[in-house]
Amino acid sequence: MLYAGFLGLVAGLVPVYIGLAPLWIFKRLSLGWRTALVSFSAGILLFLLADVTHEGVELSQEVGSTPALFAVGLALGLLGPVAISHVRRRKLTVPNQDPLAGEVLPPIASAKLFTAQMIALGIGLHNLGEGLAIGAAYAGGVFGLTNLLVIGFALHNSTEGMGISGPMAASKTGVRQPLILGFVAGSPTILGSVIGSQAYSPALGTLFFAVAAGALLYVIIELIRVTSSPEWSKTTFVGILVGVLLMFATGLLVR
Repeated sequence: MLYAGFLGLVAGLVPVYIGLAPLWIFKRLSLGWRTALVSFSAGILLFLLADVTHEGVELSQEVGSTPALFAVGLALGLLGPVAISHVRRRKLTVPNQDPLAGEVLPPIASAKLFTAQMIALGIGLHNLGEGLAIGAAYAGGVFGLTNLLVIGFALHNSTEGMGISGPMAASKTGVRQPLILGFVAGSPTILGSVIGSQAYSPALGTLFFAVAAGALLYVIIELIRVTSSPEWSKTTFVGILVGVLLMFATGLLVR
């Protein structure tokens, strides 16, 4: 069980922090480059949405699971962030006080930080499903597949870490926010690996991937709304395309 957790650490948590490392460089970029970076994040999440939807639908067809479970998870994943966002917007009648940084954030910066938090949550739910795959391969004694999954997911997750950086680059953040969001995004891989090594279930995989799909769909809509300015349309398109292609390239290693 401990070794399964270690595999999740190497495949999930560490790579996400590596992907977050360039955040301090991104903060010095111009508005155009930051827009491209946010679009890049949207491209990463579009790929993840297609990936988790495919995985969840496939698992829902297996014995022990059901398509209805996928539908329930999708609804929960989508409605959860919507409810949180609604409550948050009602509280933003005055500039938001960020309890982590101890400073007052203007509404726009606060909104982008909130988007980064939702991205981290969606990626974390996705990584929970990835951890299940690693743990199941390890428990089954398929060590070649286990090593391949760890290497592939590690490269995959370093790119996902960069996806969290996009919205954060345009807001004032201390050290705590990236550390906390990296933990939210990467640590579920550890939990998933431990669970998968002990008792893998198609129903669990279906539920995790479905909830992740719903959360990712919400975040993608928010990111596209943020980058929908006509003057940045070409930048947005290129950023999304690069994000999708990069995730596809790293995803080939997992396949």
